[in-house]
Parts: sequence; structure tokens; C-alpha cells
Amino acid sequence: MLVPALWVALIMFIGNFSDCGMSDPMIRRPLVMSMLVGLALGDLKTGIIMGASLEVIFLGISGIGGAMPSDSMTGSIFGTAFAILNHQGVAVALSLAVPISLLAVFVNQLVIFIRGLLLNFFEKYADEDNIKAIEHLQYLSIIGGPLVYAIIGFLGIYLGSGSISALVHSIPAVIMNGLTVLGQMLPALGIALLLNMIYEKGNMIYLLLGFLLACYLKLPIIAVALIGIILAVILSSIDKNILDVKNLVTSRKTVTEKRNEDDTLEEDFFND
Repeated sequence: MLVPALWVALIMFIGNFSDCGMSDPMIRRPLVMSMLVGLALGDLKTGIIMGASLEVIFLGISGIGGAMPSDSMTGSIFGTAFAILNHQGVAVALSLAVPISLLAVFVNQLVIFIRGLLLNFFEKYADEDNIKAIEHLQYLSIIGGPLVYAIIGFLGIYLGSGSISALVHSIPAVIMNGLTVLGQMLPALGIALLLNMIYEKGNMIYLLLGFLLACYLKLPIIAVALIGIILAVILSSIDKNILDVKNLVTSRKTVTEKRNEDDTLEEDFFND
């Protein structure tokens, strides 16, 4: 497990460093992290499937301010790694990834707390005009968090993969079937959370259309997505044309009012 643990540690470091050291290019999303884990561990297909499934689950979950409801990056990396190393189904791995992502929030809070302890040193060196020390502390702050995640990733795979495998194999078949069903339901929960955020009465007709296309016409997801893109382009063009007409009418109305005002001023001038 040494080599897989090192790969997972490296991916954990890259994922967390992209947030604090690379202005967050969004590579720490489950879709990318799970794919990298699958590529590193020799099962790219499982990595992509896990990433897509976890992306849907965490799609409707977003942090507000400094509050993080779940650490999707850590859950995705560990869930995908355990699925590949323990040869478990994707549904079971999804059931493991979600609670791991919730527990990983405490790691995030620990990193934030440790960084907060450096503030006194920043203030001290600022008062002393010690720019070099401030730069070193800044680099330490940027690298320290990813290193903590890398260590956790290494230890979690190196020491925990066998324990997770033994735990999974000791679970009765009835509970395992329940976890499988739960894992299959989690993507639907993620979509429901997203729909709850963007719900509008006018948008529900498109949800119904997608449901009909997928369930009754048996169209694949890519075809449904392409139809959605076509509808979006058509509706955007219609809205643009309506806006152009409104702007033209407003412009003509303004010109007419200006002319009427000029005529009124001219009549008043001659009347005077």
C-alpha cells in the first residue's frame, strides 16, 4: 500500500494547494480529483464514474462564508481510492465517501485554526518592518495546509485501507444491499438540493421535458443535454430580440419626446 498511499498523498496535496496557492482553478472538484485517483491507481474508468457520481451529490452543497458543510475533495479522494483498492462497487464507495467528507470538515477547521495562530507573528514582523519574515510565514501558511492533507491522505490509505476492507467484508449482506441502494439514491439527493436552490415555476416545464425524453423516449443523457443546449440558445436569441425591440421602442420614444419638447420651446419663444 506504500505506492498507492504516496499517490493519494500527492493528489491530496495538489487538490488543497490549488485552493490556497493557485487561486482555486476548481481542480479540487470531485470530477477531477476522482479521475486523478483512478489514473494514479490504474483504474481510470472507476475514477471517472466515481467523480461524476460524487459531483452530482455535492453539486447542490455550497459553503457560506467560512462554513464548510462537507469536504467534497477529501471524501472523493478517499472514496475513490477505497473503491479501487478494495474492489468494491461504486455504490458502496459512494456511501463511504459522504461520511468521510463530513468528518474531513474537522481537518479543514484544524488547518484554519493553525493558520490563525500565525497572525500574531504576522503583526509582530509587520511592526518590525521585517518583510522577509512575513514572506516566509506566508509561504509556510500556503504550504502547511496542503502538507497536513497530504499526511492524512498517506496515513488514511497506508494504515486504513486494510481496515476499511475488513470492515466492508464483515458487513452483513442485508446491510450491504442497503448501502448499495443508498449509494444509488445519493446522486438524486444532490440533484434535488440543486433544484431547491434554482427552483422557479417557469423552469419546471424543462425538468418535465427532460424526464419525458429520458424515460419515455429512452434518449441517452448526452442527447438530452444537447437538446437542452439547443433550447437555451433558442430562448436566449428570443430574449435578445425582445430586448432589442424594447430598446428600439424606448429610443424612438425618447427621440419623439425630445422633438416634442423642442417644438414646445420654439412655440413658447415665438409666443413670447
